[in-house]
Amino acid sequence: MDRTLFNRDGRPVAYLHEDYHGSIFLWDGHAVAYLYDDKHVYGFNGRHLGWFADDILYTNDGARIGFTASTCPVPPDKEPAKIERRAVDQIRSRWSAPPTPKLGFHHAEQDLEDFLRRGEIPPFKPQSELDVR
Repeated sequence: MDRTLFNRDGRPVAYLHEDYHGSIFLWDGHAVAYLYDDKHVYGFNGRHLGWFADDILYTNDGARIGFTASTCPVPPDKEPAKIERRAVDQIRSRWSAPPTPKLGFHHAEQDLEDFLRRGEIPPFKPQSELDVR
């Protein structure tokens, strides 16, 4: 069963899919991150994004940025229909995780979707599109 991740305003932004990796998908169907050891949040690009503890997503600084329905600070909005999930990219080598911060009660200033997109792998562009003439 999927678990929806809401931003601090209660808007559904992404969902945690119960697959082998614990992939995190945005509502547009793109996988951008995954859970490692049930607590680390890594982007598919290998970047350590934050921490997942007690159904709350924290930044590397310890600020709260994402919530499940049971931990959301406001009543969550209704979830839209999910778009078909796209194929999951191959996971890149993980960067070293920073030390666990003091997980606080303050909210991150950053938007949850922007935060998760930091783990996205850019789309492949054939060499012909990269050549500038």
